[in-house]
Amino acid sequence: MKRIFCLLPLTFCLAAWAADNEQMQGQGGRVLRYSATQVRVAPTSEEMRDYLQARDARLEGASVAAALQAGRKAFERLGYKRVDADADYGVIRAEKDETLISEARQVLRGLLKLKFPLPGKPDHQTTEVLLTLKPGGQPRQVLLRANIRQTVWDSNGNSRTLLCSDQAVYRQLFDQLSDALARPN
Repeated sequence: MKRIFCLLPLTFCLAAWAADNEQMQGQGGRVLRYSATQVRVAPTSEEMRDYLQARDARLEGASVAAALQAGRKAFERLGYKRVDADADYGVIRAEKDETLISEARQVLRGLLKLKFPLPGKPDHQTTEVLLTLKPGGQPRQVLLRANIRQTVWDSNGNSRTLLCSDQAVYRQLFDQLSDALARPN
């Protein structure tokens, strides 16, 4: 019995270790689950390079006000349910939630977890976008900067948040915005 008590502090110390690029919050323990764990993963140097290359775009022939309206429409077309635009500061914040597995699979997993200690599996994610707009150096030019973060939750309530560095995701957003600007309806 004494050995178990000696190992418990070691187990809790091991649970506290995270990779160098991970910031852990709300650590919920490994042996005794008392809370969920949230991990924020810092991008690698390669991911940061990709992000810095993908995050900016330029719109020609538009005002910031027109670009804000087009941005709202673009986010709605991309499936974002919550879209907030601040015209005073030229900022749009959008969020969308997606289920990664079917409801039947979620229920089955929940039932199995009643009997067996199963590890958490990703089941839903939230994508958050912060898009800033400002006038460019030329008349009727708007500069855009996007920051996209994805948070994936598992069936134990744990989450991992990552900066999106996929250039195709940013390109899709900017293309949708350009398209919404070209077709105002």
